[in-house]
Amino acid sequence: MEGQMELRYLGQEEKGRSRKLWEQCFKEDSSRFLDYYYKEKCDDNQILVLEQLDRHGGPEGEIISMAQRNPYSIFWNGREYLLDYIVGVATKPQWRHQGCMRKLLNRMLADQNREQMPFTFLMPADPKIYQPFGFAYVYQQPDFCLTRKGESLRREPIKGEEQAAHTGAWLNGWLENRYSIFALRTPAYMIRLWREIESEYGKWDLLYDGENMAGMECFWGKDKQERRFLYVEEAYLEKGYPTHPAIMARIVNLKEFMRNISLKGNNQTVKIGILDDQIEENHGLFSWQMTQFGSNISKIGSQIPEGTWTISIGALTQWLLGYCTIPNPWGIRMDGRIFLDEIV
Repeated sequence: MEGQMELRYLGQEEKGRSRKLWEQCFKEDSSRFLDYYYKEKCDDNQILVLEQLDRHGGPEGEIISMAQRNPYSIFWNGREYLLDYIVGVATKPQWRHQGCMRKLLNRMLADQNREQMPFTFLMPADPKIYQPFGFAYVYQQPDFCLTRKGESLRREPIKGEEQAAHTGAWLNGWLENRYSIFALRTPAYMIRLWREIESEYGKWDLLYDGENMAGMECFWGKDKQERRFLYVEEAYLEKGYPTHPAIMARIVNLKEFMRNISLKGNNQTVKIGILDDQIEENHGLFSWQMTQFGSNISKIGSQIPEGTWTISIGALTQWLLGYCTIPNPWGIRMDGRIFLDEIV
C-alpha cells in the first residue's frame, strides 16, 4: 500500500468526490440530507482523505478512507474557540483493518495540535474505535419532555430562515444560564440548522406562554418522526435523565486547554504525569499551576518519574470537562456543564 497512497486535504472543488464513500458507508442518510450536507457543511469544512493514486501515480484516484473536520464556534467560560466536530469517518470495506483510519486520525490530531485547538469532539458509531486515540465520553444525551403545563404552551411554527436566525439570541441565553461549554447559536448556525431540519422533513415550533417565548421543539424524519431537540424553561420541563453517552472528546493542545481550567479556592502548583501516545507535546511530566482565573501547564520532561501521579489523556479529558470524578492527591473536583448536541 505504501507508495501508492496519498494523504491530503481535498480542495474545495474536489469535496464532492467524497460523497460516494459517504453513501457507501452511511446508507441510512437520504439523498436529500446529503444534498444539504455537501452544499452547506462542505462550504467551510476540511476533508482529509487517503487516496489511492491513479495508474500514472497522479492525484484524483480512488478515495479509500476519509475524515471530515466540521468547525463550530464553541463558547467556553467566556472564551470562544473554533473547534472541530469530526464526522464522516469512513473506509471502503475492502481497505478496513489496514491502518487507514490510524493514518487519518494521527495526521488530523497533529494538525489540530499545531493550530492550538484545545479539544476536538465526535459522536462515535463505536467508542472502541476511538478510545485507542485518546477519545473518551464527555457528554450524555439527556431525555427531556414537556410537563402537562408545557404541553399547553402555544405553538408557532418557524416559517423560514430569517425567523430561525432571530431565535439564536434566546437560545444562547438559555444555554449560557445552564452550561459552561456549548456551540454558539449565531445567525449563520441557526440558518444552517433550519436547512438541516428541512432536509429531513422536520417541524420546528417556538413555544409561547402568552407573548413570552418559553422554548422551542423540533421533530424530524420522513418515515418516522423523532425529536431532534427540546429547549424549554424549567417551569415547563420534566426533569431530564441522561439516556446514553453521546459525545466523545479529546484534549489536543494541552496548554491551550488548560487556560480554561480554573480552581475554586487557593492557588496551587502540582506535578502531574500525562500519558499521550499520539501527541508528544502532551506526554510527560508537567508543572500545573492552577488559579481561580485559569491554569498554566508547562512540560518538565518526557520521562515520568516513578511515584508521580499519572493519568491518560482520555481520562484527563473526562475529568477536566467534568464528566466524571477522579480521585487525586489534591482533592480537585470539576464542574461538568457541557452541552454538545450537534449531529453533523
